[in-house]
This record gives sequence, structure tokens and C-alpha cells, in this order.
Amino acid sequence: MLVKLFAERALAMAGGLRLVDYCLCLKAAYVVVEGPRGRALGFAHIPHEDLHDLGDTKPPRLEEMPEFVVDLNPLNRVLGVAMLNAVSQYHLAEPVSASIYEYIGEEPVCLIGNMGPLAEQLRRQGRRVYVFERSRELRRHAFSEVEEEILLPACKTLVITGMTLLNFTLDKILENSNGLNILTGPTAGLHPEIVKGTRIHVLASMKFNVEAAVQHLKLGNYVSLALHPQLGRPYAIDLRV
Repeated sequence: MLVKLFAERALAMAGGLRLVDYCLCLKAAYVVVEGPRGRALGFAHIPHEDLHDLGDTKPPRLEEMPEFVVDLNPLNRVLGVAMLNAVSQYHLAEPVSASIYEYIGEEPVCLIGNMGPLAEQLRRQGRRVYVFERSRELRRHAFSEVEEEILLPACKTLVITGMTLLNFTLDKILENSNGLNILTGPTAGLHPEIVKGTRIHVLASMKFNVEAAVQHLKLGNYVSLALHPQLGRPYAIDLRV
């Protein structure tokens, strides 16, 4: 399972870091780590459609990341991915601001996760776009994940939400893909070295301003790379170069 592999690799990078703050807020979770070079924030949206009342939520511990990301309790998985992203962001060099739009080339384009602003812009450009969404509440102008089996192999560019790290679907999506794979979103704040050797070709996320992001999330907000650039610096990293 890729998310556990990523957590194991992040654990090897966590030496000298300590977890200083965390929150399971209304829409998302954050974890803040601190080391000799300062602080970094890791983020993960909460998949409300997957929540249940089985199992206890545990305080996050960096040394338990590989167990957290595959825990039966979805809130523990959220904290696990937030820890994974926090360690990643601490070690990520200050990125150059960039957008995934320069990587969206061949059609059809598949969006795994209903990224409304991105889908609308691509459609305005006359692009052929297929959007897939697991959540019934968010499935507006989108297929369910059931149709991925039919359409994904035909897609030339796949823009994959970082939420696939939380629902164990990333592995299968990459297996079905014959195109360029872009893992994106605030939940996709992985370090490039952590995804090395996988079929992820581009990482697009945000280097967070810790204080601004903490205040935003404590007020119950979500984060969109397209709508909340004031919370940090959006970036895209090409892993093929």
C-alpha cells in the first residue's frame, strides 16, 4: 500500500523533529512539527463520507506514522497523513510558485475528485474532461468512482486528489492509468523523495504559512489551492526531471 510506504519513508526523515501542535478541526486536520530550521505544517482534509464510530481517535505520534495511515479509524488516518505531510513540508526546499495548468496537456483529462474550479476552467477552454467523485454530497457534474474502471485507461492526463491517500484508492488509480499522473491538493504535500519510484509524475500542493493556516482551519474552513493562495505558496514539482 503506497500510503504506508510513504509514511515509512517519512519516518526515516523525522529524526530531530517534534510534534508541537495538532487539530482535528471541522473540515480538515493539521499537524505542526518543529526542528532546528523552524516549523512546518502538514494538512489533510477530513473525508466526512467515510467517518464511523468504530475505534478510538489517538493523539498523533511521529514514530507511529506508518500505523496511523492504515488505522481502521479514519480520523487516525487523517492525522497520519497530516503527520506525513508535516515531515515532508519541513524538508521541502522553498518551492518556486507554479501551477499544475502547465502540465495539463493531452486529452481527455481525468479529475479524480471533484475539483470544481479546475474542472470549470478546463471546460471553458473546450477541453474534454471526465470528473469522478466518491462523495454523494460533492458529486455535482461528476461520475462516481464506479466509472473509473471504464474511463481511466483512456485518459491521457490524470489529476488526482490527495484524498486518495486517505481512502486507499491511489494504488489502483495508478495501476489503471496510461497517462501523466498529477497528485494534487493541500492533502498531497508529500516530499518528492518520498514518492520516488512510483508512477506519480507531478506533485502540486502548497507550502503553508503556519500561523495563517492554523487560524484559517481553527475557524472551521477547508483549503483549496485555487481559492486560498493567501495561506501559503502553491507549487508544482515535476518528478520526471
